[in-house]
Amino acid sequence: MRAISTLALTAVLTLSPLAAFAQGATGSATPADAPTMRADRGLEIAKQQIDSYNSFVKGNAKFEPIAPEKQVLQMAAGINVIGGYDAYWDGGETQFSMGDFAKIRAAGFSTVRIPLFAFKHLTKDGHLDGAYFKRIDQVVEAALSNGLTVILDEHDFEICAKNADECAGNLANVWYELSDHYKAYPNSVIFELLNEPNGQVDDKIWNSWLVDLLAIVRETNPERNVIIGPTHWNSRADLPLLKLPENDKHLIVTFHYYEPMTFTHQGASWAGPELEKTKDVRWTGTPEEMKKIADDLGGVLLWSQAAKRPVFLGEFGAYNKYGKLEDRAAWTQAVSDTAHKYGFATAYWYWDGGFGVYDAEKKVWVKPILDALIPK
Repeated sequence: MRAISTLALTAVLTLSPLAAFAQGATGSATPADAPTMRADRGLEIAKQQIDSYNSFVKGNAKFEPIAPEKQVLQMAAGINVIGGYDAYWDGGETQFSMGDFAKIRAAGFSTVRIPLFAFKHLTKDGHLDGAYFKRIDQVVEAALSNGLTVILDEHDFEICAKNADECAGNLANVWYELSDHYKAYPNSVIFELLNEPNGQVDDKIWNSWLVDLLAIVRETNPERNVIIGPTHWNSRADLPLLKLPENDKHLIVTFHYYEPMTFTHQGASWAGPELEKTKDVRWTGTPEEMKKIADDLGGVLLWSQAAKRPVFLGEFGAYNKYGKLEDRAAWTQAVSDTAHKYGFATAYWYWDGGFGVYDAEKKVWVKPILDALIPK
């Protein structure tokens, strides 16, 4: 069985999620004392380690370091696809085809963000099962073959928010697996450590965790760019609380933007009873509305300049249950244009469904949303 990180072991021993991370919360977790687990992983995965070095040897697939600022420019406009809830990940039928990556590229997108719910695919000894890896490989290689940058995003944020003890060990194991498996892949594969940390994963816990997680990734990927976002669901307001290792220069910072929620989430059942009952809220691009977006994203730009970290707007979108298409397109255009004006890469939420830019039933783009997303 694989050893787990010191922060995860503390969680197991103390039972209390918050007390479990007292050491990290006081800021004592550093790259120097982060766990070194490779020696404890066992001979049973030696072949996997060797094979993963050679798992993607097509053409010019060799990894070469790229500055995160340059990579953000290349990422440009992106989209979230094949979320972890998709039946594809369990071998079921899905409306998404590997051929859709060609459509995504042809439409003008440069990046795809793949939300992975990897925890449920971990074996008892902490390894990701082979069938799951084959499905991820299929997605990654199809996207790469179409010239897209691929973000592998660990998306089990709800489990982490409710049970930090469970999350700690699982998250460490997932990143041992993913980082080892994809270490030979080109720099156009990027890792995102955890989507929207919140709940029990507050800023003190998250700042200590990210040091350990980066230490895991850096064992096999010392110069691959890694995406990290702040707490409270990747809130821009929490950017000043984010404490990144100063000596790690291969980091990209992400945030999510859905403001105003009364517009972007009106009618959304998962967003709480008040927003579920909200309807007929308009967004028409008034001077006040435009200024709000410019000011909100401008604050992120100021933080980025001061911190000297490039920025990726990893999610933004407006739900279609009650939102008018023309309003949703206008809001999307305003956010997308402002983000790109400020030098941020973007990924729209989502490919299909309630936020969708693509109608998977009719096999056509939702043209007003698509036009709003692709920089002119």
